[in-house]
Amino acid sequence: MPPLSVMFKTVSTDCNLDCAYCYYRESLEGTRVRRRIDPRLLETFIPQYMAYVADARAASFAWQGGEPTLAGLPFFERVVALQAHHARPGTTIANALQTNGLLLDDEWGAFLKRYNFLVGISLDGPQPIHDQQRRAKSGRGSFDLVMRGIDVLRRHGIDFNVLCVLGPHNVGHPGELMAFYREQGFTHVQFIPCMDFQAMEPEKPPVFQVTREEYGAFLTSAFDEWHQDGQPSLSIRTFDNFLQSYVGVPNDLCVHDDKCDAGIVVEYNGDAYPCDFYIHPRWKLGNVVEQPLREVLYSPIRAAFIRQKRPLPSACQECEWLAVCKSGCPRNRAEDGGGQVPDYFCASYMQLFSHADARLRELTSHVQRRQRYLHQLRLEPKLADRKGDVCPCGSGKKQRHCCGAPDAARSYVFRV
Repeated sequence: MPPLSVMFKTVSTDCNLDCAYCYYRESLEGTRVRRRIDPRLLETFIPQYMAYVADARAASFAWQGGEPTLAGLPFFERVVALQAHHARPGTTIANALQTNGLLLDDEWGAFLKRYNFLVGISLDGPQPIHDQQRRAKSGRGSFDLVMRGIDVLRRHGIDFNVLCVLGPHNVGHPGELMAFYREQGFTHVQFIPCMDFQAMEPEKPPVFQVTREEYGAFLTSAFDEWHQDGQPSLSIRTFDNFLQSYVGVPNDLCVHDDKCDAGIVVEYNGDAYPCDFYIHPRWKLGNVVEQPLREVLYSPIRAAFIRQKRPLPSACQECEWLAVCKSGCPRNRAEDGGGQVPDYFCASYMQLFSHADARLRELTSHVQRRQRYLHQLRLEPKLADRKGDVCPCGSGKKQRHCCGAPDAARSYVFRV
């Protein structure tokens, strides 16, 4: 069977912050209340899931909310125990935790490090920007508490990335955001435009809190900051994904993939959905406590969801950037009376591609040469000692001035 990623809405919409822009702010019942995953769900689901991914030998769990750490450390200790008990020999288990960081302490840090969790932490920029939106119910900003949580991650040597929501509070400050993240020594950042609809409203036309023009201007400015004369040092997921498409590597972000297949999303009560933008009865695949996992996965609803990028809007079919953009996200399309129009941010992406195409092509060529060099090195390791020879990457330069130069791989994009 192919790999299958699973996102658990660990505590549903329950959260210890009250961010006004949260797309998961309202539950299916219409209000935030305390919800927790029933232990029966884990005990029923994890054995089936581990059997399903046994051939792929890769198990992928993402723990989100709301704020998933509200489930408590004993909950996650039970999770990893069940994973280890039911995993087939040779299975690699990956756990990712998306958190606001407020509850992280040394006990959490030791646990996350021991089990090699990848942590995503929400931080919208420096304090004056971050605290405008990411506040507690009391109205107090959360910046200091988030940074305290980041300190826990750093002290325990935990891999983490930063998630930044782009809204009116920060979309006009790309340089300030990029400078802040560099000053903090962060290595991976993801920018997500702030939406003005809920995950429970898939029929509602897409509305965002930033305009196409604002997002396009942000992307072009941030790209200039990211590129660094062809030696990017701060991984920005959007730009990494577009570079993957240029190189011909499968995109790891569903928005810019060929189809809508990012695994399944499981709510606290076992209800399963194909995406966390589509938490609605129309898109319910079943319940993983009440039904066999295979029955949920092979639901006709999921099959229809995976295919929903097709047919493409007519504008996408004729677009020169289709191979890179892949038509964006169907959730961001709208009806104009004569059929679907492209992703709301289509014009933003086109602005970026027109601005960055030459440099992305140059990076692509560099990455491909680097791949050829490393491939030849694996076949004939002694090549590394012949610095005066022509570089096997095909550039025509001497190896010592090309892929064999001390700084040849100083950018993360060349460490393939």
